[in-house]
Amino acid sequence: MLVDDEPDVHEVSRLAMRQFKVHGLPIRLHSAMSKAEGIDLLHSLTLGRPDISLASVALIDVVMETDHAGLELCEYIRDVMKNRTLQICVRTGQPGIAPERAVLDRYDIQGYLAKAEATEDKLYTVVKAGLRTSYYIGLSHALQDLLHYLTPSAASRERITNALQTWQKLARVDPQGGKAASISASLCYFAEDRFLVGLQDWADEAAARGRLDTLAAMPATRFNDDGDRFVIDGRDLLVQIAPTNVNAPIQYMLRGTVPPPDWEVYLYHRYLRTFAALWKQAGG
Repeated sequence: MLVDDEPDVHEVSRLAMRQFKVHGLPIRLHSAMSKAEGIDLLHSLTLGRPDISLASVALIDVVMETDHAGLELCEYIRDVMKNRTLQICVRTGQPGIAPERAVLDRYDIQGYLAKAEATEDKLYTVVKAGLRTSYYIGLSHALQDLLHYLTPSAASRERITNALQTWQKLARVDPQGGKAASISASLCYFAEDRFLVGLQDWADEAAARGRLDTLAAMPATRFNDDGDRFVIDGRDLLVQIAPTNVNAPIQYMLRGTVPPPDWEVYLYHRYLRTFAALWKQAGG
């Protein structure tokens, strides 16, 4: 998200970032020319709630229609929309109006960039680091929300399965009720060799089992002494939760756009440990 009242800044920024990719995908740029346009743009990018946004990183000019319009937009994002995930970097051509330390101390932002320093490499660092952080926070919140959604169904495994299937459908619908084009990952769950749900390439149980068998036969990395393990083969991830007196055996596969980073693997492991405990508790 680019918010700046100078058209040349938008043009130069887009030119500099035209080849940027994160997780193997090109970034999508959205432009606004003022604080008011920025607010309208943010609301157009929300996912049903103002605190959940399709926007991951915002580059916001400080001086626009007023000397502090950009900083007021930062406050609006955090205090009114309650959006804590969007990574904000303010840009200014007049550092004297908004000194770096004062701005960083007062506002909940993640970066400060003088326009004279906004080289292609600097923009790449700010954008890529911001998108990674936003993805980490967003995935953490999504898995926490999923567990909160599943917990009331823990009375039976059938209810857990139904809730999980419903969640996967809801996660792929935009606020207008159409298909959310931004979500396209293939994934599937197996619990005690029971196929629970599959999406995209693994919507078919036979296809999912075929890939699962291949991954499960490959050398794995252990998470812990309980026997939990994972396998990464190209873009595919398999996480296996071993049976214990607390956890049921769970197998989860995910196909991303690139091989998953370590932090993503371990986030899924922590989530699946809790899911395995819910399944064990449900019994029957």
